Amino acid sequence: MRIVRAEPGLVERVLAASHVDRVPVPPESSYFGELLRALRTAILQALLRGAQMLRVPRSVLIAAAVAVFVVALLLIVRAVLQRLRARRGEPGAVTVAAGSLPMEALDAAGWRAELERRLAAGLAAEALEAVWWWLARSVAGNRVLPDWTSRDLLAQARRPALLAPVRRLDALTYGPRPPGPDDLRSLVAGLEEALA
Repeated sequence: MRIVRAEPGLVERVLAASHVDRVPVPPESSYFGELLRALRTAILQALLRGAQMLRVPRSVLIAAAVAVFVVALLLIVRAVLQRLRARRGEPGAVTVAAGSLPMEALDAAGWRAELERRLAAGLAAEALEAVWWWLARSVAGNRVLPDWTSRDLLAQARRPALLAPVRRLDALTYGPRPPGPDDLRSLVAGLEEALA
């Protein structure tokens, strides 16, 4: 099969007669592909230069690269598994049952009762939501908005004694492990003391 070059004049007449608009647009991924390729090359060259300067044997360099790749892969798998567990609501996944109750439906006493109910049911992670709302209703009443952060709450409360317990609440909420019932009971005791 022979490839023949098209006549530019004929191609122009056909395109003009068919009213085809031609706007040369490179594929969207081409720029980012080239950018990533250049970045990867620069990083690899820097690593190789560094290894040569330190006189690191090639086998050690390859082993280090494989180790970094394996660690990155394990972190990705862990994140995916945590997300899947959180979707299914399995134990071990820290999920706060946002929206399980209308936030505005309960006052401070109602959230305190909800906190105890969740703790009694063994829902320590979900009880964090009740702790936050109980505290928020206790110090800000009906002014609390669902999109407030702990910082917003502290700004509205103007109670410096709450700073340490609220930091602990955030640490339990966003920490690396799910809180236990004892953690929450200790936190609530500290909050009650600060509120008194």
